[in-house]
Amino acid sequence: MNKGTWAFLNPVNWPIWVKIVILVGTGILTLAIPAFMTVRTGTIENGIDNAESYIELNGTQHAISINRLIDSAQTAFDEFMSDQTTLTQHISFLTSATDSNTTRTTLQDIYTETLINPTDAVFDQVRLLNTNGIVVAAQADGAAEAAGLLGTNQSRTNAFRTATAAVAEGRARTMAASLVDGEPVLELIQLIARRNGDPAGYLIGRIDNDRLVALLEDTDANYPVTTFLISQEDVVFGPALAEGALVPSRSLGTIRALSGQTGMSRYRLESGEEILGYYAQLPGTTLALVSQARLEDVAQRAFDFYNARSFVLVAGFVALGAVLVAALLLLNNNLTPPLNRLRLASLALAQGDFTYEVPDRQRGDEIGALANSFMLMRDQVQTMVQALEARLAARARDIGATQQISQFAATQRDLQSLLENVVTLLVERFTNLYHAQIFLIDPDGKHAILQASTGEVGKQLLARGHRLPVGSVSIVGQAAAQKRPMTARDVGASQLHQKQRFLQETRAEMAIPLLFGERVIGILDVQSRQKDAFVHEEVYVLQTVANQIAVAIQTAQLYEESVKRLAQIENANRKATLQAWETYMQEQQKDKLNSSAGLESNEDLSTLRRAALTNRQAVVGELTERETFPIAVPIQIGGAVLGAVEWEIPATDFNENKLELAKELANRLAIGLENARLFQESQRAAERERMVNNIAARLASQTDISEILQTAVREVGQALRTPQVSIRLHGGKHTANGSNGSHEIPGEKN
Repeated sequence: MNKGTWAFLNPVNWPIWVKIVILVGTGILTLAIPAFMTVRTGTIENGIDNAESYIELNGTQHAISINRLIDSAQTAFDEFMSDQTTLTQHISFLTSATDSNTTRTTLQDIYTETLINPTDAVFDQVRLLNTNGIVVAAQADGAAEAAGLLGTNQSRTNAFRTATAAVAEGRARTMAASLVDGEPVLELIQLIARRNGDPAGYLIGRIDNDRLVALLEDTDANYPVTTFLISQEDVVFGPALAEGALVPSRSLGTIRALSGQTGMSRYRLESGEEILGYYAQLPGTTLALVSQARLEDVAQRAFDFYNARSFVLVAGFVALGAVLVAALLLLNNNLTPPLNRLRLASLALAQGDFTYEVPDRQRGDEIGALANSFMLMRDQVQTMVQALEARLAARARDIGATQQISQFAATQRDLQSLLENVVTLLVERFTNLYHAQIFLIDPDGKHAILQASTGEVGKQLLARGHRLPVGSVSIVGQAAAQKRPMTARDVGASQLHQKQRFLQETRAEMAIPLLFGERVIGILDVQSRQKDAFVHEEVYVLQTVANQIAVAIQTAQLYEESVKRLAQIENANRKATLQAWETYMQEQQKDKLNSSAGLESNEDLSTLRRAALTNRQAVVGELTERETFPIAVPIQIGGAVLGAVEWEIPATDFNENKLELAKELANRLAIGLENARLFQESQRAAERERMVNNIAARLASQTDISEILQTAVREVGQALRTPQVSIRLHGGKHTANGSNGSHEIPGEKN
């Protein structure tokens, strides 16, 4: 064999680019075949799943639309029958012995004005039947149609039979689906009863079939779905069918829906076709809604979708192969620059730069997709950052407001001022609040009494002495009773909100209990002009504010109590000091103590002294003829005024420092006097203790009772300086004449 002829069969001899192409091609085929099969299977299954979701959603939307139409018809009948005059006219007309054209015309005009002509009317025909099924009054879009109905006997119609059956079951209203001249009609039937409850006739309204059918149309041409209504009598309502569409018929879905079931399932028709169908019974009716499509059509659509895109997939694999081959030669030029640009864009994003240009997003390959994904991620990050910044700003604002309220509450000691300023700050700092007020619970715990409120409305409520019982049907009453925040995000729908004629703008209200431990001491009530104003974050912030207000209120109350008790203690100390000095002066046998130095003044200083004693502060008199200023400074110990010091200071030397010096000297004088009194009292106490100890020692040295008594008489008399002392001991028995036995030791005369 000529080796040169067959050398090309040896792969070793192939050019490198051929090897690369074969290797890449083999790899692509290895990947492509399973990929095509997987994509094909997944596309079809996904298409069927999507079709099921679409059919179910489509059927649900149609059911909602039909329900709304029927509800509109029910509402129109309710409003029509609620007019007592109209009802009386109907009963009179139906029960009169002879027909009245005037009354019939009146009723037909009423039908036109209320049930047929209004823009939102759902009826295109209304007729009134007597109990025999004769049409005695009618109105329709067309005058000829209405005239042709008068006098006709409809006792054999499905509508009349359904009406009489409903009355037999005790129902005054029903609905009937019928075929009239080959056309399906849906009619709402209302019993008109006499005063005793017996039927007088029936009012039948035919729902506009065009509107009903229009609600069943499917506008998405991509899904060949047929939607229709069907009754127990197999009356079918549906739009005109497109070519190849499913013909509405009784099926497993129809049977399930008419039995009250709702769902989405696969089933077969009698023709053998497999169906994807959604079915549901309309509430309060005997109508079933069915939305269905052939499984074959759905699968074919998914397969067509796959075929339409398989070329793109093939082209993609071919392009991928070419790119892979070229990438081996041009890797640096095709991959590295865009990756570097994406890396730089990522670094810019890390530094907070959201404007870095990424030109590779215009590419249609994976790098372009990566660039677009990066741009999408960057936009989402920017949105999240902005939202987070907004939330942080709002939270910072709320925290700032909370801190400001807390700082104010911590420094405020006057309770009423505290409450008034807190509610004012709440309205100023929280933009969605327009009114705030604070209630305090009375000592009996039965009422929440308004203590502070904002604006002119608050003044009016305070003037009225506004209060609410704890546990009452109100936001405030329930918050106080349940010890937890109560919120009415929509006061119009809340059963707890009590409307205030002064607060008509309130759309949302929240009451937060002011808790100190487990005890409710008050209620913080805030109101907003916006519905759903109190979000979770704001509720948390307001709860924090309420806790701080509760502590501040308790602190203010404790402070007021401590001030009262301090005043009581000071008053007691002052009385004790005065009593001690009065006792001291009595012991000294003096009414007053005086001392003076310097020249005697001709000025009468008694007025200044009385003023100083009364006002408990230094008093300066008018300039005297001797160019001096007389002053009087009270001498005070423990709040008790003992007296006053009087001076005359030359006008040339008189200033604020001299006055302060006089006050300080008076204070030092008071301390010295008090110390001297206390020292003398301590000396007297020590002398008493010494004398008692001496007497006790002398008594302890005696063993004879008589000697003990004689010693006691002598020592007590000497200690007390009493001229006569006697001790008498009494026994435990009494004498016959009623006196008890005693032993008397005469004392000594000193």
